[in-house]
Amino acid sequence: MTPLDLLVAAGQQVIDGVFLGLFYAIVASGLALIFGVMDIINFAHGDLIMISAYFTWLLSMTLNLDPLFSMLLTLPILFLIGLGIQKGLINPVLGKEPLIQIAVTVGLGFVLQNIALGYFKAEPKGYPAPLFSGGFSLGPFVIYESKLVSAVVSLVVLILLSRFLAKTKLGLAMRAVTDDRASAMLMGINVGRVYLLTFAIGMVLIGVAAGLWMEMGQVTPYLGTSFSLVSWVAVALAGLGSIQGLIISAIIIGVAQSLGSLISPSIQMAVVYLIFFFILWFKPRGLFARR
Repeated sequence: MTPLDLLVAAGQQVIDGVFLGLFYAIVASGLALIFGVMDIINFAHGDLIMISAYFTWLLSMTLNLDPLFSMLLTLPILFLIGLGIQKGLINPVLGKEPLIQIAVTVGLGFVLQNIALGYFKAEPKGYPAPLFSGGFSLGPFVIYESKLVSAVVSLVVLILLSRFLAKTKLGLAMRAVTDDRASAMLMGINVGRVYLLTFAIGMVLIGVAAGLWMEMGQVTPYLGTSFSLVSWVAVALAGLGSIQGLIISAIIIGVAQSLGSLISPSIQMAVVYLIFFFILWFKPRGLFARR
């Protein structure tokens, strides 16, 4: 491989990595929102994305709809499911020992994974003819439509989420609870209602991530594990700061993973974790932490 070929290959991986990073940002956004507001790590986050992806796939196959359109149908349902999970499982363990919270969310993840294994088996499921399955050339680089659409939709949703948190009454209440829960209560904010709606909105973000994934790839019962790991790394790397910080951190992860594949596909996540450890060595609270 000539130096020019190597440069083109690296440029292609950077482009793909930016697109992947924007997708990772939407994957991690629900986890970041729930952790920031409710101070609980949802260990079932990846498995909720996995089961939502199966839900999107079922609707797509049944109605013969592209996953992006099926996703729009799943979002209101996932909002209601989020209300139910928060009310029935998460709310009773808020304020309890961390081990109890971990046990509940890990248990939920295992239940979802076993439901998927029992019903769908281990065979990968994917929509056979997604709307955005082609690509086009941009100079020496190839832009894949599914990755581009995923990146654009992710960015638009994250911008809307940022505006929601900064401009709406509920968003400002969420930020207040994130910064100082006790002071927020003294100001008359209904923290229980904020918790309930936060988890439900987090489920909507999970549904967006699931729909975008089904436009690009396939789902298996073990998909949640990889999404959980990437989400935790992105949130820890960004710190509890801002949506913009989460986007930058996720892009760092996506580009590092893509460039790592130039060396060997088997070590691409190792490259991500090395960068993650290096940054946290100097910034233990994350790159963009506000608290």
